[in-house]
Amino acid sequence: MKCPVCHSELQTSSSFCPFCGTRLDWTGSGRQSPPPARHVGVAVGLIALIVLGGLFASGVLVSAATRLYEDARNVLRNLTCLNPALCTNSTFPTTTGKATYDQQMSLVFTQDFYSLSFNVTAVPQTDSSGFGPAYLLNGLSDTGYWYQVGLAYNWPLASGTSYDSGFHFIWEVFYPNGTTNNPVLSRVPDNVNQGDTVRLSLSFSSGSVIMSTFDYNSGASSSHPYTAAGGTIFKGSSSSRGTRTPTSLMTEWYHAGSFEPSMKQVTYSEQNVPVSSGWICIGEYAPSNPNSAVFGQCSSELLLGSQTQQFSYHGLNAYASQYLFQTGPS
Repeated sequence: MKCPVCHSELQTSSSFCPFCGTRLDWTGSGRQSPPPARHVGVAVGLIALIVLGGLFASGVLVSAATRLYEDARNVLRNLTCLNPALCTNSTFPTTTGKATYDQQMSLVFTQDFYSLSFNVTAVPQTDSSGFGPAYLLNGLSDTGYWYQVGLAYNWPLASGTSYDSGFHFIWEVFYPNGTTNNPVLSRVPDNVNQGDTVRLSLSFSSGSVIMSTFDYNSGASSSHPYTAAGGTIFKGSSSSRGTRTPTSLMTEWYHAGSFEPSMKQVTYSEQNVPVSSGWICIGEYAPSNPNSAVFGQCSSELLLGSQTQQFSYHGLNAYASQYLFQTGPS
């Protein structure tokens, strides 16, 4: 039997993959329930996830979904890999540098939306350590929940010294108090290729917010519902710093060193609902000390029309119009 995620050989007695931490479901296999000690270990792991979620949720702009998902996998791996012989077949590339600095380029919206949908081009790009960015659509509901959905490339694991290769769909939800939902992400066979156009969507439906992605070229898709908690709209911001979790577009990239300006051009586009105005914000933060920015600056409020407007800061460039947002090139 092979793990459905990392494809390592498994024993049918395992509850979790010892190589990547994925929870295994042997429904119909006749496997007996694991002893109580394993349940205790899983409970400890889930408690650790809640604590880790709170640590990452306090930044000026909170980090993307799979960073906490990888925290989950790391905790479970530590619980199940007590025998070093079981932990030697990891498929995740390791790096010489550690993902320490969180670089973010955002277009913060001023208007409210009942739904959000933007296309983004799948651009594979890496820094000198091999880490890549996440391309994110964010929505802050009128009840204070912050929803993120996006596409990531070579996204760093919780250790900060390795990454998950290739493109992956990602999502996460933050509560009004800043803590995150249980960040277990079902990794589907994404089948996203360089240059594909991928739709990122957030919408309200039957008491839930639907976070979905769709690759127009390959047909790959992913959709995750999460409670709307009574919310009905995604709120715009009244100022560039009106909220730490704004309704916005964001290119986010973790680096081993501060100020890595190398970035290829990535384009977000929307043809149905124009964005009337907003702020372009460029910054970098150290998640271990989220209240002190390495650097950060927002444009003045931009009234957006058909002409593209540019904002540059610290060697990074971004462009916006009523139907387009571009990050890069440097």
